[in-house]
Amino acid sequence: MNKTIVNNSRPGKFDFKAFSMNYFSFIGLVIVLVVFELLTGGKLLGQRNLMNIFNNFFSIGLGSMGVVFLMSLGELDMSVGAIVGLSAAFGALSARTGTSFIFPVAVGTGLFVGLLNGIIISKLKVPSFIATLAMSFVGRGMTTFLLNGSVGIPVSMRTFDNNVLKIALFITVTAAFYILFDYTAYGKRCRSIGASAEAARQSGVKVDRTKIAAFAISGFMCGLVGFFSLVRTCTASAKTGSAFEFDVLLAVLFGGMSLSGGWTVKFRAAVVGSISMAIVYNGMSLMGINGLTQQIVQGILLIIIVAVSFDRRNSLVIK
Repeated sequence: MNKTIVNNSRPGKFDFKAFSMNYFSFIGLVIVLVVFELLTGGKLLGQRNLMNIFNNFFSIGLGSMGVVFLMSLGELDMSVGAIVGLSAAFGALSARTGTSFIFPVAVGTGLFVGLLNGIIISKLKVPSFIATLAMSFVGRGMTTFLLNGSVGIPVSMRTFDNNVLKIALFITVTAAFYILFDYTAYGKRCRSIGASAEAARQSGVKVDRTKIAAFAISGFMCGLVGFFSLVRTCTASAKTGSAFEFDVLLAVLFGGMSLSGGWTVKFRAAVVGSISMAIVYNGMSLMGINGLTQQIVQGILLIIIVAVSFDRRNSLVIK
């Protein structure tokens, strides 16, 4: 059965839709910044509040950069929140042996679950949404069982909740992932698979191996987020990482990420979108909006962002 892709754009004519889509993330960031600066009476960009914004941005940004590779493949990971929680749980439990084990155990747990996700999806051909949603239930269940409430770690570990360390780490990770995504063969393979997995396979791309690596990267970053979440509160609980998957999904979509993957995916979506969402969450907190209402806002934002950013014109298929 032949398929013809319809593209209604006309060369030589200014395409406002294409322009707004290309700069959607920056336009959204400016709007969010201005709106919440006004609604909070200038408190948003106050010196004391900037580090609060950064702390929100730090976790969401790391998680978002982790999913860029798999989303460029056209895949989803709905287990990132559960992986963060499970990584923090194992990290906290490992502190009983020694605090030096916390970091490798937390990051290793995230990497292992990410690899497991990739293998299930690539080898068993389970759709990523279903596989990672199931893994989310498994991860949450294991975290609740292992912690039986909550488990603390020595307060001395709070020294790792250091802003200078986190800023340096974030800059390093951003630079490394940007180069990996935009300038290496692996990043190009991810986008080529998202554009057409069959065409990429026929071109010699090892599709399964590429997908497994992408989910491993996502898991590794979740483990890193789990570690910093643990050292910030010095406690792991069943609620650690709760709803983090929606924070990440909202961030990358707000940043202009395409749900279908492919060559239109831009790495900047993770960074710009994470800044926007950090401002939204911090702004709502400054306004005194409670957690339940914030969840309602999250849902509304998700619907609006997908409705606005989804490019129906170039996805129309005539069979």
